[in-house]
Amino acid sequence: MPFGIPKVRYRRRSTDRRIWMDLYERLFKERVLFLCKEIRMPFVTRFIALLLLMTSEPEDIYIYMNSRGGEVEASLAIYDSIKVMLPDVCTMAMGLVGSGASLILVGGTITKRVALPHARVSIHQPSSDSIRQNIDELLMEGKNMLELRNTIADIYAQNTGKPVDVIQKDLERDSFMSATEAQDYGIVDRVAKYKKENP
Repeated sequence: MPFGIPKVRYRRRSTDRRIWMDLYERLFKERVLFLCKEIRMPFVTRFIALLLLMTSEPEDIYIYMNSRGGEVEASLAIYDSIKVMLPDVCTMAMGLVGSGASLILVGGTITKRVALPHARVSIHQPSSDSIRQNIDELLMEGKNMLELRNTIADIYAQNTGKPVDVIQKDLERDSFMSATEAQDYGIVDRVAKYKKENP
């Protein structure tokens, strides 16, 4: 039996009247977004529209992430949007944050990038889905992929403090990191602690 999207109670600030609303709408009012799917353009357009709508208020925006990544250009569109926004953007890794999603994770406001204790982060160079192309198209795509790889390396270097040549080397293969390894690498600023571990 499908659950659908649950309704939750919400009290408007201006009145004591409580209403029922969609869970995601309620979280949106608290400035929380989820990035828990493949990053492709139709989804990205809606996601960026929500981010832009949130820029009308100065409070922090929270993005909870559990995505294997997706299209490079789509990931870069979200990354660029986050970087030009006035409110701080807090990014939270949970589950697996890979590929283009890790670009978005590292793009959060420095000091506000967090990984849950069992989160995994993955980085790698961009890849192509195209198989059947003529030689000229392959050469053009190869040049484009090299430019994208350099752009991605620059982004990680700017946000982690690591030298570009180290990033380039790490991008040559799929690099999976635990939450603490992602913190050491500079992709996140801290690993969240369980409630019992907090003083």
